[in-house]
Amino acid sequence: MSSASHPSPASFLDVAWPEQDLETVPGCPYCAASEYRLAHEKVQDWSFGAAPGWWNYWACQQCQAVFLNPRPTAGTIGNAYGRYYTHASVQRSGLSARLKQRLRNEFWSHALGSSIGPRLGLPGWASPVLGLLKSRLAEPFGLRQLATLPRGRLIDVGCGNGDTLQLARQLGWQALGIELDGAAVQAARTRGLEVVQGGYEALAAYEGQADCVMCSHVLEHVHQPLALLRLLLAALKKDGVLLLSAPNASSYLREEYGDNWRGLEAPRHLAIADVTWLVQWLGAQGFECRQLPSWDVEMRTESERIRRRGATTLAADVQAAKKAMHERPGPPSAARQDIFQLVCIRSQA
Repeated sequence: MSSASHPSPASFLDVAWPEQDLETVPGCPYCAASEYRLAHEKVQDWSFGAAPGWWNYWACQQCQAVFLNPRPTAGTIGNAYGRYYTHASVQRSGLSARLKQRLRNEFWSHALGSSIGPRLGLPGWASPVLGLLKSRLAEPFGLRQLATLPRGRLIDVGCGNGDTLQLARQLGWQALGIELDGAAVQAARTRGLEVVQGGYEALAAYEGQADCVMCSHVLEHVHQPLALLRLLLAALKKDGVLLLSAPNASSYLREEYGDNWRGLEAPRHLAIADVTWLVQWLGAQGFECRQLPSWDVEMRTESERIRRRGATTLAADVQAAKKAMHERPGPPSAARQDIFQLVCIRSQA
């Protein structure tokens, strides 16, 4: 991928990623198959505008995963995260923002029977009124499980700035985070949260210690996704629960938006799994998985923004996304969901 094969740079994105910082992938990162076809060509970082270069994604003919090839090396991939969202401040200012947060927390406190703060502190009779918000609020992945499972030790792999850790601690969990991004680690620690800075390999120190392991939108970011999956499973106690979410390679939105699908996020998304194959793989490791429905408005909205090459989201993007969802004949099948959300436990058989 040399700069000579592309037009002269017109922007930061049009600068080639240094060839010495690239590596070729010999086979599918999930199943190691060597039969794959070109699926997306010359994709750029239209999600964050943080990484230069043109990127090709390939579709595995065996497990249906979609992966980057060539891809940034493990030693240089960090250069693609300069403006990534885990760097964002956790401070929420303004009366409107604080009120919305308290209103959301009030709704989930009533819906799940667990106090989630900060909240408004409304009495029980307000539940029917709060119920009017149900169609407008996406349930955060893992919230229901954290609110209803027996409390114990939670390990959040790729915890970012610690939003989930803070919530889990408030709900009574002994919460530990593992995070590679130093800026995100600092943000979490300023909130008084326990976070280990390092890659997912740090999970090896906690074999058999977790009652619950969460890994949300991390799998697609790592060079060795199977190694991560094995460490996640190994960290669980006998009755432990794995909460795993990531984009789905067989997403119906990928089919609709093609190169503009928000789930690609080149070059940070290195290998995107197919949920059907992943559930089968987890089953072979002795785990049963329940798939939760996902909320697609945000991914559609972002895909609309990317399609028009916008730097910020406009009201028109939201309207287009809602219109497209309204016109669909029904929700996608589990195999075609845009984001898979799995609750995995060891099989009792």
